Amino acid sequence: MLQIPFLDWTLADIMLFFQDDWILAWTLILSGGLLAVWLLENITDPIPLLGTIFDGLVAIGTYLGFFVGILDIFVGYVVWTAQPGATIVAAVLILMGFSLVMRVLSKFPLALVFALAIAVFGAATIYGFLHPYIGSGLPVIGDIADFLTSGKGLLVIGFIIFCVAYVVGGLIIKLIQLIGKIFASVPVSVLVGLAAIGVGVIVLLNPSLLGLVAWT
Repeated sequence: MLQIPFLDWTLADIMLFFQDDWILAWTLILSGGLLAVWLLENITDPIPLLGTIFDGLVAIGTYLGFFVGILDIFVGYVVWTAQPGATIVAAVLILMGFSLVMRVLSKFPLALVFALAIAVFGAATIYGFLHPYIGSGLPVIGDIADFLTSGKGLLVIGFIIFCVAYVVGGLIIKLIQLIGKIFASVPVSVLVGLAAIGVGVIVLLNPSLLGLVAWT
């Protein structure tokens, strides 16, 4: 039977894997390349073949970058916890991850998606809580349970939760989305990507310059 060892790794194993200067450096360089590729796309636009190739790389990189961005944020957390003196490295990883993730998320109405998810989760939770009382015949409680767990009742509950979540969470999410759009913009993305590549090269050549010490 085919064995894939990394599928059996625990969170501690995964964190330990990234506690290595070589892996950390290439995570910075390759992830930075995904952001900096937008610069090459603009430079190669006038060249028919190269322009088409880099357009395709940007399109692929946008959606691949979403998952790479999540990984970068995780690695940034690993560095932050294991290397307290390497704040620059951790900050670059987290900013780069945020930029990559927001390149996809900024295309969606996050407040609407958030409110809808909360509404579905809330309605499902209430249904699960009231399920034992359905058809119980208990005075008041049984009638309420029967109504709230019906299709009409769940729609009412979901709508109320949706409205509250949209109003309360909407302002915060819109602020995050605004910041995300700034970091997802081409000029900022390219600058962050180039900075990440530069930091990655320094980690390869002289990690102590950035506060990295022997991993414990």
